[in-house]
Amino acid sequence: MPDPQASYSLSNYLLSVQRFVKNHIPQVWVCATIASLQEKGKMVYITLAEYEDDSVLPKASLGAVMYAYQYAILCQRLSELPMPFQIKKDMKVKVLLEAEFYIPYGKFQCKILDMDAAFTMGEIAITRMKIWERLVKENLHRINGELPIPLLPLSVGLITSEGSAAYNDFISTIKASGYAFNVTTVSAKMQGQNTENDIINALGKLREYEDLDIVCIIRGGGAKTELVFFDSYALCRAAALFPLPVITGIGHEIDESLLDRVAHTHLITPTDCAKFLIERVDAAWQMLQTIAFEFENLMQIFVRERDRINYKVLFLSNMCDKRFAQEKEKLSRSTLGLQRGVPKITDYQNQALKLLEERVKAMDPETQLRRGYTITKDDKGKILRSAKETAAGSTLKTVFADGEIASVAV
Repeated sequence: MPDPQASYSLSNYLLSVQRFVKNHIPQVWVCATIASLQEKGKMVYITLAEYEDDSVLPKASLGAVMYAYQYAILCQRLSELPMPFQIKKDMKVKVLLEAEFYIPYGKFQCKILDMDAAFTMGEIAITRMKIWERLVKENLHRINGELPIPLLPLSVGLITSEGSAAYNDFISTIKASGYAFNVTTVSAKMQGQNTENDIINALGKLREYEDLDIVCIIRGGGAKTELVFFDSYALCRAAALFPLPVITGIGHEIDESLLDRVAHTHLITPTDCAKFLIERVDAAWQMLQTIAFEFENLMQIFVRERDRINYKVLFLSNMCDKRFAQEKEKLSRSTLGLQRGVPKITDYQNQALKLLEERVKAMDPETQLRRGYTITKDDKGKILRSAKETAAGSTLKTVFADGEIASVAV
């Protein structure tokens, strides 16, 4: 039992605790998740946590520290790996811990001495693969890519760090095109822990603009380690479900983030994004020029055909007028001819009729009989025209104008 009369100063007590911690707790490798990360002055404060499946409450947590210069050296080493990455919140890590007891605050804490990069790279790859599998399962990997890009994407929503090199490259390229682009910019952090929330909020703001044609998400030439911030499920989902085509220019030529995969079109640089839009408008302009040229040719053909038809109409009109005049004159002549000719024809026909009548009268047998001619008939009443038609001794009858005489043929 401790001596009840013995006493220690608080600092001595805490110093003995510190010595006990150092002497009895060895350096060990610990697997955990980074719950928070804060750089403050010469120190970097990192909270490590362990979670049970499907739980947001930590099963265990521990505050750890690193000197800022040691953290910078570690980040530089991680950036030079074949598959570089940047330390960030929610990342699973395997770290070498040294137990410490901080006397001024009477607080147990640990120093992070090193990090197992192979473990974290494996966890990043697994996490990235799981996020992608989830995106595919939910059919979010191609929704945005199926949206049609307008023929004239002149109204552009732009998400980037306003005033950055990426912003200036994009805007200067757009302005140099000579086309009337209208760019609506929403500024967002394009690197670091706030990247995900800033871009998601920016997409939300751009949804309020009803006249946009397309949205571009761009950043300048950042480190490859910063691409991990664009592998967020929430960010990919927000971009995939955006109602307009999303164009990205955030990565390097070889590397591709998950945001690039779900976007409509993945390009490398902000300048490439601007050129993509310009080429789209160039194509539309060429199409319009072709249509205008074809329309002009059709108009020329129309004018020629119209003039030809008008000429034919005029020709037919003149011909009809001329023919009508001719027929009218002919009709007038015919009418006049009929008016003058009918009496003459009538007189002529009357004269001809009288002449015919006189001839008929002249041919009348009675007229001939009065002139002294006679008609001889046989006993049967047949008119005889020759002496050979009767025999000797036959009875004949001769008709005179004033009577008849019977006789016998000799």
